[in-house]
Amino acid sequence: MKILKIFANEKFKNVRLNEHFNIILATIQDKENKKDTHNLGKTSLTHIINFLLLDKFDKNKGLLSNPIFLGRIFYLELRLNNGQTLVIKRAVDFPTKISFKLSDIGLKDFNPPTEWDDEDLPFEKAKEKLDFYLSFDALSNWKFRKSITYFLRTQQDYLDVYQLGKFQKGKDVDWKPYVFELLSFDGELITRKINIEKEISDLEKRIRILIQEANINAGEKDKLLGFLDIKKQEKQEAEMTIDKFNFYFEDNLSTKVIIEDIDYRIQVLNNEKYRICYEINKTEDSLRESDHNIDMKKLKKLYNEVDLFFPEQLQKQYEDLEKFAIAISTERRKYLRDNLVDLQIELASVNTELINLEKDKSEKLSFLTEKDTYAKFKFYQKKLAELDVEIALLSQKLRLIDKTTTIEEEINKRQETINIIIAEIKNMLTLRKHAEINKIFDDILKEIVNQHAIISIKQNKYGNVEFSADYIDVDFMKKTSESEGTSYKKLLCMAFDLSLLIYYSKNSFFRFAYHDGIIEGLDDRIKVRLLNKIKNICQEYNIQHIISLIDSDIPVQNDGLHYQFEENEICLELHDKDDDGKLFLQSF
Repeated sequence: MKILKIFANEKFKNVRLNEHFNIILATIQDKENKKDTHNLGKTSLTHIINFLLLDKFDKNKGLLSNPIFLGRIFYLELRLNNGQTLVIKRAVDFPTKISFKLSDIGLKDFNPPTEWDDEDLPFEKAKEKLDFYLSFDALSNWKFRKSITYFLRTQQDYLDVYQLGKFQKGKDVDWKPYVFELLSFDGELITRKINIEKEISDLEKRIRILIQEANINAGEKDKLLGFLDIKKQEKQEAEMTIDKFNFYFEDNLSTKVIIEDIDYRIQVLNNEKYRICYEINKTEDSLRESDHNIDMKKLKKLYNEVDLFFPEQLQKQYEDLEKFAIAISTERRKYLRDNLVDLQIELASVNTELINLEKDKSEKLSFLTEKDTYAKFKFYQKKLAELDVEIALLSQKLRLIDKTTTIEEEINKRQETINIIIAEIKNMLTLRKHAEINKIFDDILKEIVNQHAIISIKQNKYGNVEFSADYIDVDFMKKTSESEGTSYKKLLCMAFDLSLLIYYSKNSFFRFAYHDGIIEGLDDRIKVRLLNKIKNICQEYNIQHIISLIDSDIPVQNDGLHYQFEENEICLELHDKDDDGKLFLQSF
């Protein structure tokens, strides 16, 4: 795929490109004031091309968000790899409506088609359609948009050979699998590894939440089981002590008999209340696993209703239990809610009757002499309630420890899968499938800068793939400082892009590259070798290359004359004399 024409309905310097070597030349006439050459449009043209190749449009930022472009319609004519031409139309006012026209002949001059094969297609459907028209058979698992910026490099894309500007703030999964596949390896391996690592990270986060919020330690499971046995034994002893209490007193026999009758009725109601509370607790436990909420007011009310003191320590224990419940989640069920309402109504009724009986009993007990016995009974009743809370707390901790153990097993299984993938990548790297691309890369730079260069891939200690591209001192087998310089880093980027175009030239793939300001800051001798090398590559491999430069960057040759470009090689001339020399024919 090559670019033939770029034009607009108004206020635009239309561009006609040849199918090999192209220069966008910006001439600075006001050298004394040194006007900003970036406003001429040599870089802006890359954004227009990218816009026409269906880059996402943001009306709030970017070049075309400027209100001066309202009403502007842009057109791009492409030479497809099957020889046909394709015209793309996209308007700034309606950037999500795209039109296509396929032709065997192509456009005459800069007149857009009067009829379209696909008119005003929605944006996503238009991207699919353009993928179909391009019919790339290299890297067929990826959409053409994934690699477009490698062949439309602006200044922001020279910071790293592989990680383009648009990926600088992204994640490895956004670009590493694709680069791995560009270099003839299986990018899906990296994608799988990164995704599984994300799953492990999420699972580890769940464990941290359980440990921090529930204050558990899996290594203390046996100790907790021992504590639980002790607390269960203490509860059993407390229950036996309460059962043995004897309220036979030698005082007023009739009062005593009445109290015994009340006690019997209270016991019956307490048994019923215990049953209801047990059912409520079970239901609330199930709901708390989802609701993450313990109603402390209701608990205090419950204790007040049975005339039990509600200490701060007990409240803290309930609050700890609430923290544990937050770390887990289970489904609510409508049955639980409905049943809870019924149980609470039933409990309220029992509580009302108990309150009345307790009041009656208290009045009659005032006539008896053994008041200390009842106080002791209440003490053990309180202790029994505290033991219930402690047992519930320990049981909850044990359940959470079991849950962390299950999560750790899931992590181990995923880690085993990652280890297999790491081994597969290691074996794959030994095949050096990128060797041919590497040789092309080295040949290009050796001829331009008289320095060897190498594309290398390695795994770090975590098994992650890392890419590098460096100038190499072959004698000492180490990289040189040139790799760090801005101008030489640009050459690494350009050589990488051209190596890919050459390597995939036998496939249906991109056959053009645009490098903005690639020769800036270079020695004139290197500039001359670079320009000559690019021209030879374009001819030999039928590749289109576009570079932008300002007139002061045109190199002086050994004969003292400036490098001369052919007339058809200069596809666009810009200047700072007036608005006619600017890409958009106006200042802004």
